[in-house]
Amino acid sequence: MYEDELNELRATQEGAEAAALALSPQADNDKLKRLEVDNSNLKAKVEQLESGASEGGRAAELEKELADKNTEVSKLQNDKEKLEAYTKKTLQKFQEKYLVALQDCKAKLKEKHDKIEALEMRSANEKMAQKREERLLSSAIYELGLGIMQNRLKH
Repeated sequence: MYEDELNELRATQEGAEAAALALSPQADNDKLKRLEVDNSNLKAKVEQLESGASEGGRAAELEKELADKNTEVSKLQNDKEKLEAYTKKTLQKFQEKYLVALQDCKAKLKEKHDKIEALEMRSANEKMAQKREERLLSSAIYELGLGIMQNRLKH
């Protein structure tokens, strides 16, 4: 696009120079001045178009770089989503596995506490029964001794 305009301007400039050579000296001077002005204007346009072409190339380069970055961002987002999904899945498996183990341990601990409590109550009951039996035996021995003494006193 820019190259076509550039070629057109160059062709116009060359045509203007050729026409200037073909005219008379007075008209040549006027035309020469006009052509020089046109020539300088055309050179300015050529420079502008060339800089525009380089800017267009830079814009295309920047657009390509932007597309690459967008692709990279998309890839990173996909990787992040995959990692999050994997982490959640692994965490869930871990929690399920150890939650069952934890519940088993808690149940066993509760059973042991219950057993200990039952044994303590049984021990306390047995101690009370033993003391009661000791008192009964002491009482029985006392009464037996008292009965023996009364029998001896009567005989």
